[in-house]
Amino acid sequence: MRRSRIKNCGDNDRYEQCDSPSDDPDYLETMPEPPEGVSSSGTQVSALTSSLKDMMKLDPKGGVPKGGQRVMVEVAPGKTKPTGGSSGKKTIRPSMTSNLDLNRELSKCKEEERTRLDLSKWNVTLLPPSLKELTQLTELYLYSNRLATLPPEIGYLTGLTMLSLSENVITSLPDSLANLQNLQVLDIRHNRLTEIPSVVYKLTSLTTLYLRFNRIREVGTDIGRLTKLTNLSIRENNISSLPPTIGKLSRLATFDMSYNQLEHLPAEIGNFKMLISLHLQHNKLVDLPESIGQLTNLNRLGLRYNRLVSSSIPRSLANCIQVTEFSGAMTHITLSRNQFTSFPAGGPAQFINTQTLNMEHNLCDRIPYGIFSRANHMTKLNMKENQLTSLPIDIGTWTTMVELNLGTNQISKLPDDIASLVSLEVLILSNNSLRKLPSSIGQLQKLRLLELEENKLESVPNEIGRLRELQKLLLQSNNLTQLPRAIGQLSQLSYLSVGENHLTFLPEEIGSLENLECLYINDNTHLQALPFELALCSKLEIMSIDGCPLTQIPSEIVQGGPSLVIQFLKMQGPYRDDVKIIF
Repeated sequence: MRRSRIKNCGDNDRYEQCDSPSDDPDYLETMPEPPEGVSSSGTQVSALTSSLKDMMKLDPKGGVPKGGQRVMVEVAPGKTKPTGGSSGKKTIRPSMTSNLDLNRELSKCKEEERTRLDLSKWNVTLLPPSLKELTQLTELYLYSNRLATLPPEIGYLTGLTMLSLSENVITSLPDSLANLQNLQVLDIRHNRLTEIPSVVYKLTSLTTLYLRFNRIREVGTDIGRLTKLTNLSIRENNISSLPPTIGKLSRLATFDMSYNQLEHLPAEIGNFKMLISLHLQHNKLVDLPESIGQLTNLNRLGLRYNRLVSSSIPRSLANCIQVTEFSGAMTHITLSRNQFTSFPAGGPAQFINTQTLNMEHNLCDRIPYGIFSRANHMTKLNMKENQLTSLPIDIGTWTTMVELNLGTNQISKLPDDIASLVSLEVLILSNNSLRKLPSSIGQLQKLRLLELEENKLESVPNEIGRLRELQKLLLQSNNLTQLPRAIGQLSQLSYLSVGENHLTFLPEEIGSLENLECLYINDNTHLQALPFELALCSKLEIMSIDGCPLTQIPSEIVQGGPSLVIQFLKMQGPYRDDVKIIF
């Protein structure tokens, strides 16, 4: 959809059209010329059109304004303006580190008896055999190089406790790595491993193992040998299952298996008695083992983006009293993008301290009566993209609610008791089946955002004019034939979207919207005219009139775009004396 930017220049209003494709950060601003040869009805309109053309000094042949008016190009912040040809500086990639430089650094490290060597970002592709002479090393950092493997000589560095290999192209590790029996931290993130190298399972002193962002498809049964591990991250791989032997890692404090393909967890996961944080989001989990209730030290459990349903959440999870997602102490709950058909078992007590609840993108068809009867601190509820058909009759008790997102459901009626949500600032009801709004909506006087697009609304109550704090009102894609005159009372409104309706006119009170910046009236196929008062919206920057016939405005004016239409309304209406045009 084409949008036009109307640019205001203080007291001297200069209106310029901007065709800005959504995928192009740059936009051109110029005053287009009305097409030639289009006649207008009536001598007065013809004279007015001629007057506009003279004032604008448009070239009748070309579309480039006379008098040297330039086309302005504005480039989005952080973007470089496109230029023709190949001029400009070329990006020079850093050169490969020479063997001489590398050997010199290794020699220096040996001479100075340094215990820490950092060769990160040296563009190293191969480590020299002289590496074996650095037996004093305890820490070796090799991240962000081009290593595909390590030389066998790495096995001589038996004093190493820390080895960082992240951001290379490693596909394998040498068997000699098994000699590093003092190694405690091994970081192999962001490489090209398709499996956990068998030698890793021999590093029995490891306390921290990072394998994130590789191509690992399975975890070997020998993982159980790493009994000293406290931190294990295998996130962002392609693992579909875990071996039962993983239960031997009883010292784990953090375990991150997010962004994999897990469907089930082994029951042995219950052996992680010291586990504090368990990340399982973005998998394909359909259930959780009953043994998860044994993780009594757990205080963080990530379950978003799985395939869990309410019945697959074991009651034993209630034993994990520190888990914020399932305990009475929770303040923020996120259970979005699963397959919950109902709220978690636990009743109102589970929401005593809850401030925000996000159950977006599930399969819930109702919000149980009284479920929030003890939620005296809840301010945000997101039930977007579920299967709700109605709202509970006790919705009026949600008096602390500040943001309520019920978009993309099947709600057909909004209860009158919505008026009791006096703290509400954001109400999203887009993409539902609403045919009308209760007049009581006018009592939500703190409302700043009201989204109602893609419903079946046939009218908007006059009481909407009471929403004096409203800044954005979205009514796109409904069945509206008119807007209430009270809309002019929305003194803080900056964004109004009423496109894709059946409007036949806009109320003249729209001119009272002194803070209006964006107006979308596109695709109202019965809209023949615009009120002169629209020209009084001095802060208007973007207006869309595409798909509106506007037959009562000369066609050459309409084809010139919203900027020219605003000029026309100013000059034809009673506000002509206020018009100052500078070119």
